Amino acid sequence: MSNSEESTTVRIEIADERVGISPEDMKKLFGKFARLSAQPTGGEHSSGLGLSIVKKMIEMLNGRVWCDLELGKGATFIVELPVVQAA
Repeated sequence: MSNSEESTTVRIEIADERVGISPEDMKKLFGKFARLSAQPTGGEHSSGLGLSIVKKMIEMLNGRVWCDLELGKGATFIVELPVVQAA
């Protein structure tokens, strides 16, 4: 692969096939202390900080994170990070 063909980002996708996320929940998905209508499946407690922390860390690395969804068919979380070239 030549330099012009090299990718400038690394993309990671995490998908599930559960019920997805409602449009109302999408608006607050990456917010601090966000409580969504969907309940944890294992009965675990949620502080509502997880995705907020993920977003902050990814952005500190000059990347981006978002969620694509199809209600009733699951959600896909996508993270893109810039490729770091070795010196």
